[in-house]
Amino acid sequence: MTKLQQALRIIWAWYYFIIFSLIFLLLYPAFFILLRSPKGYRAANRLRQLWACLLFLLTGIVPVITYRAQIDRRRNYVFCSNHFSYLDIPLAALVAGPSWRFLAKAELNNIPLLNIFFRTVDISVDRENAWESFQSYQESLRSVDHGLNLVVFPEGRISPKAPQLFPFKNGPFRLAIEKQVPIVPLTMLDNWRLLRVEGWRIEGRPGVARIIVHEPIETQGLTPADAPQLRQRVFDLLAHDLKQANPQIRL
Repeated sequence: MTKLQQALRIIWAWYYFIIFSLIFLLLYPAFFILLRSPKGYRAANRLRQLWACLLFLLTGIVPVITYRAQIDRRRNYVFCSNHFSYLDIPLAALVAGPSWRFLAKAELNNIPLLNIFFRTVDISVDRENAWESFQSYQESLRSVDHGLNLVVFPEGRISPKAPQLFPFKNGPFRLAIEKQVPIVPLTMLDNWRLLRVEGWRIEGRPGVARIIVHEPIETQGLTPADAPQLRQRVFDLLAHDLKQANPQIRL
């Protein structure tokens, strides 16, 4: 890569985050009103999907969603995705439908203005605090009881070795089994190439962002003892997709 190409990648990445922030600031008054009550969460999620569409349109990201099976929108699911990039959240929002909650690390609560989501519609998870983690788990269970989807990145953070998966946590799989709701694996194939952040070093480029929405994996009849096997099944499925998309890279 030439120095010019490198400079253009850095400029584009900063441009992406500027556009991300500007759209959010324009929509913030609407979010502020909608998120004052759970009755507005569905509309707020629709607005987040609009935010994602505008962001991708203005930054040259082309989302391509491939459904391996039909998703019955009358049911609720636990969507589990690999996590390689800050593109993952807006891309997952396009798949999850209007009624969902993100589960995300508690550090996002410290971001001014953006923390409006983690004080309302989304669920922050502090894995360093056993009580807070338990409370988040209970809130997730209640969300499923209310017919909401959950969007989870079981790696718990952005993988430092993308496109190699980081080990999965058990929580999402225990939760799906406890509530007997299906897991829907999501494979984000390209985001790690399109936008990478390492501290203050960021780079990226426009391009196609492919996501594979897999057939739901039923959990009816499974017990908590089956969680490790379910976790490994989803891990292997995503790893297979990533290997096929990146045959030149040793995963």
